[in-house]
Amino acid sequence: MKRNCVVYVLILALCLPLLVGCGKTAPAGTEEAVGLPNPVKPSSREEIAERFGVDMAAPEGAEEVAYSIIDGEAPLAQLVYNRSGLSWCFRAAKSAGSEDISGMYYEWARSAESDFGARLRWNDGEAGVIERYDAEEGRMLSLSLGHGADESVLAAEAALLFPVTAAQQRGEAFRARLEEAHGSYFPGTAGSSLSASAQAAKLADFFAESGMSPEEARALADAYLASLPADEAELMRMQLDGIAGAFGYLTDVGGQLLLASCGYEAQSYPWEDAAVRGCIDALRAAA
Repeated sequence: MKRNCVVYVLILALCLPLLVGCGKTAPAGTEEAVGLPNPVKPSSREEIAERFGVDMAAPEGAEEVAYSIIDGEAPLAQLVYNRSGLSWCFRAAKSAGSEDISGMYYEWARSAESDFGARLRWNDGEAGVIERYDAEEGRMLSLSLGHGADESVLAAEAALLFPVTAAQQRGEAFRARLEEAHGSYFPGTAGSSLSASAQAAKLADFFAESGMSPEEARALADAYLASLPADEAELMRMQLDGIAGAFGYLTDVGGQLLLASCGYEAQSYPWEDAAVRGCIDALRAAA
């Protein structure tokens, strides 16, 4: 009988660690082992920039900053730090498509999309992750938090860390062009035809230089219109329609003379690229 009790105690002692580990979720910045774990080696901001093509600069005020690389079939670059009482894990990996590289194993209660193309998932006040796939760079980014998460916290921190993409740069430059047009061309006023021609030429040059697609131009023009008050949006629709019409005159017979009269020296005239014309048509469609 005594021998059986000893055996029972030994079995229970062996099983307890397994029972304690069941149901636990890996914290931010950790990997659960499946087979052999991938090796993690200390690294630096410079090595990561050279190897992964992303500058993982820690934000101002970051403490306990540490860089590492998780090697394996799909290597990951990692930056962990503390800031304002929160512990963050920023990861980057070269990728052919969107994938989860966060190492966060949770059932998420909340999700959202950011205005800079990122996906957020979080549990209020607890863990959270914000991710973005940069198709033009072939790069996946992930920023995770073990506790204290909400939508604004995740989005604000990611804005400090995620690189500005080429698409974001195009979008900001396009918005600046639209704002200039909105503030300088007023249909039906004296000299408005020349103002429309100048704005049409500037936008056509922008489309030629940036390589923006008609689909992108339409989406951004729609977003800009949606950001305006109703009366301003109505004026902007008239302005876009007038600018598209002026482009037609600029590219028709005698257009070069009109261009010379409007006071803008075009860089890519006569804008024969079909994509440029498609972008101008997209402005008219948005209007």
